[in-house]
Amino acid sequence: MTATATTNGRPRKQLSDQLDRMDTIIDALAEALPEAVADATREGARQAVRDVVLEVLANPDLRAMIAGLAPATPPAAHAANAAPPPAPGPNPPNVWTRLKARLRAARDVAADRCRAAAASVTATFRALALVMPVKKILAVGAGVGVAIGALAYLCPHSASAVISGACGAAAAVAAQVGHWVRRSTGLFGFGGTG
Repeated sequence: MTATATTNGRPRKQLSDQLDRMDTIIDALAEALPEAVADATREGARQAVRDVVLEVLANPDLRAMIAGLAPATPPAAHAANAAPPPAPGPNPPNVWTRLKARLRAARDVAADRCRAAAASVTATFRALALVMPVKKILAVGAGVGVAIGALAYLCPHSASAVISGACGAAAAVAAQVGHWVRRSTGLFGFGGTG
């Protein structure tokens, strides 16, 4: 015995049937929609170009404006009687020239700042090299970083996450200890800042 409800003698449609029908409609739209959009875009662009060309050919004002843009060459006899053209003055800079000048200025400013930063880093590195073995610290740090990175790459995701978390925690602790040491040396008058 089935428990299907009937409405006016017809079996009532099930939700699963409606969902299957909706899924079929969505699949059909997913297949046909990109092609329909591409066709409509292609046809719209074709129609727009056609309209522009027809407007240019049919409008006498636009034809005159385009003809005015083309350089006119006067006949030789007329040119001989005409007064010499005035000396051309300096052309005002156009948008492209102004843009190039601004980009050049921005590039120069960025290069100057990079040079200043590089000089600052070099001076800091030299000052630190006098106090501590910076090259050794950097070499050990790079070696440990590469080793941990290779280990994390070879491990499963969960182990890599644990390794990364532990390394992040260790780095945070090291930074806090460094900050504490710097503050402590400042408190005791060893040249640190508070």
